[in-house]
Amino acid sequence: MKHTEERVQIPFKRKEITRRQPDALHKMAIAAFIATSALVIIAATAWGVRLFVASHHQASTQQANQGIGGFPMGGSPAPDFSLSDQFGHTTHLSSFRGREVVLAFIDARCTTLCPLTAQIMYNARAQLGSSAANSIALVAVNANPSATSIAAVQAWSINHGMLHQWLFLTGTPKQLQAVYHQYQVYDQVDASGSAVHDPATFIIDSQGRERLYFETLDSNAQVDLASQETGLKAGMRQWLPR
Repeated sequence: MKHTEERVQIPFKRKEITRRQPDALHKMAIAAFIATSALVIIAATAWGVRLFVASHHQASTQQANQGIGGFPMGGSPAPDFSLSDQFGHTTHLSSFRGREVVLAFIDARCTTLCPLTAQIMYNARAQLGSSAANSIALVAVNANPSATSIAAVQAWSINHGMLHQWLFLTGTPKQLQAVYHQYQVYDQVDASGSAVHDPATFIIDSQGRERLYFETLDSNAQVDLASQETGLKAGMRQWLPR
């Protein structure tokens, strides 16, 4: 009888062991599946982040490169205006027909960003050589309606070596505000009397049509200046009179 009971118990124990083995394997399979899924999700997330960063960087680089090379404009007639230059002579924008015009907005009190714009304009034209440079007029409009005197634009031109390199135009605050509005250039004077304005430069072809728009980077790093000079020079060359 004792021998019989042992024979009954042995299959029972084996049955328990056999039943528990699939449960353990099932749990291991679930754990492996969860771990694999987690790794897949982590890898996909990492790749997604890398792709987003890469595409964002590429878009930013393309936009920066396009800005340095100039933003194309539709070729609409550049709005005409009449202001006084640094020598007190009345100048009409339309008087430059037959020549390419590089038109910038310069604060007559600025000592930071605006001198960079003037430097880029001067160097870009100089790099084209004297023959091409003679077909390009550098023109600046006073971007500070609280410092509008002829003496102010003349002094700025002298201090930055531009007295005989361009025409720095000014007028009454009302006249200047009208030009800002015509060219859609943001321009406001802050409490300190300094002008906050778009660092805008336009290329106008010899027929008086707007062709390219540039904005000066707020950087005096040589690599940035050189890039902007190269971009503006290419724009000048593109729209030289034929």
